[in-house]
Amino acid sequence: MTDLNEAGSLQKSDTRLQLAYYRALESASFKGGFLARTAHELRSPLNKIISLQQMIIEGLCDDVEEEREFVAEAYAASMKLLEHLDLLIRVSKIEIGRLTPTLQKVDVSQIFNQVKEVTHLQVADRNLRLSVRPPEEPRYVYADPVWLQNILTTLIEMALDSCDRGTLRIRVAADLAPADTCWLWLEDDRPTSCWHEPAILSTPGDFDLDNPLSSSLRMSLVEAMLKAMNGSLSLMTLADADCPNRLQIALPLIKNA
Repeated sequence: MTDLNEAGSLQKSDTRLQLAYYRALESASFKGGFLARTAHELRSPLNKIISLQQMIIEGLCDDVEEEREFVAEAYAASMKLLEHLDLLIRVSKIEIGRLTPTLQKVDVSQIFNQVKEVTHLQVADRNLRLSVRPPEEPRYVYADPVWLQNILTTLIEMALDSCDRGTLRIRVAADLAPADTCWLWLEDDRPTSCWHEPAILSTPGDFDLDNPLSSSLRMSLVEAMLKAMNGSLSLMTLADADCPNRLQIALPLIKNA
């Protein structure tokens, strides 16, 4: 009997070690991917600043007005670089635990309504449609309500940046998720490739000050926030041509709420 108990304890210990090992691999993979995705995002505005200042220093401006124009462009690029750094710092704080979510019981329907209120004007301005389908029965997840609203809003804004037609859909996969998990689906009509890693910018001239923060940076923040709430984000490729793209958010479900 003692041998069986020892074997059971060893098996549980081995399972815990395996889980710790896979979590360490997942963390290392996230950090490595994060650096790979964001390195060029910092270099692009920095290269822009350097090239503009070099032209001013070497006296290559045609006149004072052009010099002032270059100074203004360099300043705008500096502000964009600062935005990138602020976002990177926020992701880092989440990763090391200095910025933590306030986990609590959250009503999914309430979050959906808040997200619709915040984003419906942006969607309408793009001549798109936003379909928000709250769960038929109350669904409660263990999450930070502010973080969850920010995550969904960010993903919608990312979709709007590259979506010029169709409908954005938010819904709950109530009948398909595991018993202890709530799946939130964000679907749109774009090809799945729109969520893949962006190409590295080849020259400083490719940097556009009018563009919002890149998808890679914002996706890194979303992934870090979900990870801190014991959730995850995955991309699903669908055979249905009417809706080829689906992002799936998994969060802990509160049962018998």
